[in-house]
Amino acid sequence: MSPRNSAWFVPLLVCASLLAQTSTPRSDQNIPTFHSNVRVVVLDVVVSTTKGEPVSGLHSDDFQVVEDGKPQTVTSFEEHKGRAVIQTKLPPMPPNIFTNFPTINAPDSVNVLLLDWLNTQPQDQAFVHAQAVQYLKRVPTGTHLAIFTVGTQLRMVHGFTADLSELVSAFDNSKAARTQVSPLLPTTEENRAEQALITAMEMNKSAPEAIEAVRQEIEAHSASNTGSRIRMTLEALRELARYLSPIPGRKNVIWIAGFFPASIFPSRNPPREFQDDIRQTADMLTPSRVAIYPLSTEGPLSDATYDAEYELSTPGETKAGQLQTAAEESERRAANQIAMEELAKDTGGQAFHDTNGLASATARIVNVGARYYTLTYTPSNKNMDSKYRSIHVNTRDGAYKLSYRPGYYAKDWQMQESVKGNRLLPLLRFGLPDFSQILYKTRLRALDRQPAKAAPGDPSNTEPKGPVDRYGVDFAISLDDLMIEKTPDGMRHARLEIILIAYDPVGRPLNLMTEEGDIQLTPKVYDDARRVGLQVHREIDIPPGGSSLRTGVYDLNSGKAGTLGILLSSVTVAALH
Repeated sequence: MSPRNSAWFVPLLVCASLLAQTSTPRSDQNIPTFHSNVRVVVLDVVVSTTKGEPVSGLHSDDFQVVEDGKPQTVTSFEEHKGRAVIQTKLPPMPPNIFTNFPTINAPDSVNVLLLDWLNTQPQDQAFVHAQAVQYLKRVPTGTHLAIFTVGTQLRMVHGFTADLSELVSAFDNSKAARTQVSPLLPTTEENRAEQALITAMEMNKSAPEAIEAVRQEIEAHSASNTGSRIRMTLEALRELARYLSPIPGRKNVIWIAGFFPASIFPSRNPPREFQDDIRQTADMLTPSRVAIYPLSTEGPLSDATYDAEYELSTPGETKAGQLQTAAEESERRAANQIAMEELAKDTGGQAFHDTNGLASATARIVNVGARYYTLTYTPSNKNMDSKYRSIHVNTRDGAYKLSYRPGYYAKDWQMQESVKGNRLLPLLRFGLPDFSQILYKTRLRALDRQPAKAAPGDPSNTEPKGPVDRYGVDFAISLDDLMIEKTPDGMRHARLEIILIAYDPVGRPLNLMTEEGDIQLTPKVYDDARRVGLQVHREIDIPPGGSSLRTGVYDLNSGKAGTLGILLSSVTVAALH
């Protein structure tokens, strides 16, 4: 199963016309991106009144931008007024040819409803589900929305669409959208049981050492679960950022949860054990122009709530114990709200807590997040030293409230991303959306030579039990999305990883083909590939129960990825051979 580091590229003229047959320009070719390696910083700034209403009609000279205390010159400026997303339709594709070209074109902003089951109590999940349905039934016409959930993994309920009935149907029928008990978040009853155990030991006059040992064990178990939740949550945010990165404009992620992890940027002094995960997440969210709007599932909590809640607590618990528990709950809520405010500030969003109207809050976020200003500037400090740069924006009218990303790392975020371990495989999990950082097309066909076993001599192709069908996958990969180096001898070099995974209808993997290596292009092959795409051929054996094939391309030089899922039922059998 180990990938082979070798030069395995072979130009395949058999699919040379794949890109030429359906030439579709990328919608974001002229949109500036937040890549500090090109010395351009892009800022999305939401300006609102003290009552939270968006402010329109401002001009470039109304804004002042300061980086690390030094004024910057705004080089471009644009006001966004909530223009409707344009859904593009790809030209008809030849039989058995598929593409991961994005179909959302030139929006001002897009919105993601992220329902976090991993960090939400089961009793709150039912409320969130009902509020989400309520919102979906009254979404303004023309709003493009996507729905994701976070359990132990990120799942897409439905991609971007303006068809509200389609969203509601997907939400009602998707397994990912159903409420689920988080394996890493203790329920209220479990927390009370742990507290009751300690209280009982104290009442029975157990040895102080024994009580302390139980308390430490509970705290250690809780800390371990919290750490796992934080890492899973950050990984989900990175995967979501990859999905959103090819879409131009601002992305408003409405993140509904009961608990929120550590902040995204180092200015908040995150725990050392999470610093690498947090920094990688920041490096993904920044160029993708993602603004997070944390929305808490916990409504307002009054003193009367404590009385009603803790009257049902453990018999024999003292009033002092109840008051201590209530104080701890209040402290926990305050800490959670601080985390929400930091997440929102770090990404240019806004936090919503102590509200029972999740549907109305979501509608407000969509309205405000679609109306903003985009400013770009070239930093006066041109040293790409990977250090954090703070940004401060003012308007001439200081009465306005501004939301924007307050900083970035001065680095080539793509080149700095570690390529240790397999970065592509997690993006090919069953149920994840297609990623379009690298655009490509594939042709899928069944081969006449059917093997008795897995592909001989190919250790990357595992050996399924029973009969298999061998499929050939021809790739045509856009060179514009790859980081290619030119050497003095005129040769060009790239480093790619290709993965194919076959799944059955319920998402069980059936077979895997994975390989990575160096690509060497002569000047002529390079010129041809500029016109028709980089040609690569791979094969995989799929058992009869195979339902879908996930394909992926990963650029080991830049850290960019492209993936594409293909339902085998959509393949025209007559044209397979």
